[in-house]
Amino acid sequence: MSKYRIYRHPQDISLNGKEFICDDKGDIRLFATEGLALVWLKKQSPNSLKADTSEELFNNYGLGIELHCQKQ
Repeated sequence: MSKYRIYRHPQDISLNGKEFICDDKGDIRLFATEGLALVWLKKQSPNSLKADTSEELFNNYGLGIELHCQKQ
């Protein structure tokens, strides 16, 4: 089953790699759908986050939602 994760580039520089939203144990927080990831983010900052799609989220805030790939 596919899972999605939320990330950002440190200092908004893509060469810096990605930082991921993690849970209390330090593991990457995974979501069943892209939409659930967006809903979770909106709940974390209900007054300041104004985005209805992951594209708006990235363009306006530099936060991305992507398919989680397990390293093999």
